[in-house]
Amino acid sequence: MVPMLVKVLKEMGFRRDDEDDYWFKDYGNDVVLKVASTGYNEMEIELDMPVPTDINSSSLNKPEKLIEAIMNSSLNKGLLSSLLHAINDMIHLKLIINLGN
Repeated sequence: MVPMLVKVLKEMGFRRDDEDDYWFKDYGNDVVLKVASTGYNEMEIELDMPVPTDINSSSLNKPEKLIEAIMNSSLNKGLLSSLLHAINDMIHLKLIINLGN
């Protein structure tokens, strides 16, 4: 992983999982953002979250669809707050990665 990105992840509060070789940040309410290197200057970002029963998870293949589904679902305030922070960090990371390429 690029040293600059490691520094950014640390500054954003991510921790390293040495067993599975990825960085993660826990937002509470079972919401975790994971970042793994898939090659030099290539990253995979994964958002782990509970999927309410009223959301079809197979339709969440684009960030816009995810946000739309979240806004139209019946999530509690704590989970919505956790998702807001995780999605904000995910967008921030994608922007940093794109600017670095």
